[in-house]
Amino acid sequence: MILGIDVGSTTTKMVLMENNKIVDYKIKNIGVVVEEEDILKMVNEFEKEYSVDKVVATGYGRHKITFADRVVPEVIALGRGANYFFKEADGVVDIGGQDSKVIKIDKDGNVVDFILSDKCAAGTGKFLEKCIEILKIEDDINKYKSNNIAKISSMCAVFAESEIISLLAKKTPKENILMGVYESICNRIIPMVNKLGINNIVFSGGVAKNRVLAEVLEEKLNKSILIPKEPQIVCCVGAILKGF
Repeated sequence: MILGIDVGSTTTKMVLMENNKIVDYKIKNIGVVVEEEDILKMVNEFEKEYSVDKVVATGYGRHKITFADRVVPEVIALGRGANYFFKEADGVVDIGGQDSKVIKIDKDGNVVDFILSDKCAAGTGKFLEKCIEILKIEDDINKYKSNNIAKISSMCAVFAESEIISLLAKKTPKENILMGVYESICNRIIPMVNKLGINNIVFSGGVAKNRVLAEVLEEKLNKSILIPKEPQIVCCVGAILKGF
């Protein structure tokens, strides 16, 4: 049994696989600032039920896991993980907490090319979190949907947040502002997708759970996107398959 650990900037994911089949998984809201001791507590939860033979680490904080038998870069892991869930996939879009990645893969899940956007927080999961916080949305985010999209013109996270506050002051409905945020995020992803020329796209990461954002991305790309039942474990699964 192999345990894959993906330490992201905001969440830590663990997947246990045996003979290339998922046995169990856990996701916790502890990110890269987490201590190794807290990661070991998660590992111990698995070891109470299963006999873990090997450990592979990936993600933003993969080098924090000193007890790992193997370490796999997340771009490589995402490619293989996407292939595991969808054999027809030729690309991956992953909107992480600190960056956005668009990856082109071959029929076996090997990375052919990729583009990483990490120069600005806008277009990342952290940016979306901050916008939701400013909008004071505490219930189901997928309830907020509108055909009226508020224009957020700034490509800078700090200025975009100022625009949102200004829109709120003008009594613009929250759902309209949120749709503008989604459009802004998607507008950063689309040129990356077009540049790599990918069509069968797997949407991975926690942001992929946002159904409305996924719909906006599909509409703007004019392509169907593939979302696993649990999009947050794609990287973990790929790390296991690439590592062993």
